[in-house]
Amino acid sequence: MRTDINGGGRATTKYIQLDTRKCKACWKCVEACDKNVFGRINLPWHKHVVIVRCNNCTGCLKCMKTCEHNAISKIKTAEFNDNSRKGRSVSRFIINLSLLLIGFVVVFSGFLIQFSYHVGHHGMIDMNKMVYGISYSGWTMIHKISIILISFLVVCHLVQHWKWCKTVVTKKLLTKNKQVITLSVIFLIVALTGYLSWFIDLSDNAPIVRKTFLEIHDKVAIVFFIYLFLHVTKRLKWFFRFTKSGK
Repeated sequence: MRTDINGGGRATTKYIQLDTRKCKACWKCVEACDKNVFGRINLPWHKHVVIVRCNNCTGCLKCMKTCEHNAISKIKTAEFNDNSRKGRSVSRFIINLSLLLIGFVVVFSGFLIQFSYHVGHHGMIDMNKMVYGISYSGWTMIHKISIILISFLVVCHLVQHWKWCKTVVTKKLLTKNKQVITLSVIFLIVALTGYLSWFIDLSDNAPIVRKTFLEIHDKVAIVFFIYLFLHVTKRLKWFFRFTKSGK
């Protein structure tokens, strides 16, 4: 008699494969599986287990360990896919955490330079003024290096989410992702105005143009900080979930 069959039997799940020729119908795998993956074909002349709920399989391999006849084996590609997926998750976590930390340095150093050296000084910057033991040139260098690092990390972040970006564009989901799109555009403006003012300073030409770019950079950076804060708070659950489960 056939029992526990839900939608027909199969010989594989994402993680295991079943060789019914080796099955001796001891039913130990059925008892070991708490996800009800297996069913039974229990005819007097034909007995063996069958996979009936393949989507329930989590790859715990209790069935394989309890089978004394090697009728159940692990699918090697499943291990590769799991490791690959876990590797991508770890990489994504590292990039996101680095973006969070370097982003803090960018915002903190930028605001410190703006309010400690620029605001209220009418262009007369006190180069010798020390803030937290670091001079203006030191904070400027920290800010520039952090901007270079975060620009590199943003590129890595975009590469990791390239499929999502293509989906948003091709399926016209821009309006449903306005916050992320706006954050990206604002970051681009902040980065470009920062880099342009830096290059103009290196060439020692057009100080008025450089000052204009810096003014735009400073003002847009405040808006960028607000959107960045909202973006990060929406994803804190993902950070906490990953640190607990590693997925």
